[in-house]
Amino acid sequence: MAGTTVARGQSNALSDGDDEMSVFGKRDDDDDDDDDAVRGTARFDVDDATSAWVLCRFFFIWVVFGYVAVPAYALLVDVPVPDLPPKTQAACLLFSEIGKLVAANAMMDAELGPKQTPRRRCFAGGSADEKKTQTKRLLDKRNVTLGLKCGALASVAARGADFIFGLGGEKNDVFFVELLNASGDETVASSVSSAASSALDLFGSLRFDPAALAAAAVASTLVAPVTEELFFRGFLLPAIEKRAPFANGAFANGVTALTFAALHFSPKDFPALFVAGAVFGAAQIAARNAQNGLVAPIIAHATFNASVLAEYLWLS
Repeated sequence: MAGTTVARGQSNALSDGDDEMSVFGKRDDDDDDDDDAVRGTARFDVDDATSAWVLCRFFFIWVVFGYVAVPAYALLVDVPVPDLPPKTQAACLLFSEIGKLVAANAMMDAELGPKQTPRRRCFAGGSADEKKTQTKRLLDKRNVTLGLKCGALASVAARGADFIFGLGGEKNDVFFVELLNASGDETVASSVSSAASSALDLFGSLRFDPAALAAAAVASTLVAPVTEELFFRGFLLPAIEKRAPFANGAFANGVTALTFAALHFSPKDFPALFVAGAVFGAAQIAARNAQNGLVAPIIAHATFNASVLAEYLWLS
């Protein structure tokens, strides 16, 4: 595996070195990369095989940290996940999200190289002055406002999707659990279904424990949005868009939102997650057109998660 990564990194380095020279003896692509670094984005240029491999590896990381780690710990201590102490559940949630963020970024850094990994392609910077200029641009009032507006829009649109499709949600969840039970392993079925149903029940149990609630809130409103936007809108969206049969990003955004919703493994939440994911993608496309990186979709995602959390705590 290490040899594969090194070879792929060397291949990327060689391809970067083969760019055409300008008539003045300076590489035109290097000029473009420097400009992109200051503006906060860079051209997506990853081959099909590498894109597919990164998708598979991210799926593995997503499942292990999001849906296996905590149930595995519960099995180890011989306590069902819902019966774990609230502080333990909060710590597990924070560990899972941080582990997902670190592992996903390390994987994409290794596989894509320094110029194509999302956190550097969308938040790149050269000298200290360039980084200062870029940070100021990324945190521009219009960029932050775009994220907040899209987050509010995602919240309202997702509630509408819940209202329209909510009647079939419970039936879909029952089908999902029955499908898992058909595998013959009730422990796996109960663990996966409880993990996939929602983390919201956890917040209900933590509302009287400020420290545990704060840890869980950080995991869901700060860490998770960064991880998910770096991959889904920072990598998957441009990867699909590069190969999409249409010139605009609508098709790629739809496929990305579909993947985003499906990977949460919660049938009853699928319509709301799809709608929210589409809004996050629209925020990314709008911000990218203004050369503003991933700040807007991250803020939109964080706003959406915070609204869901606030609503649940209020109702509970």
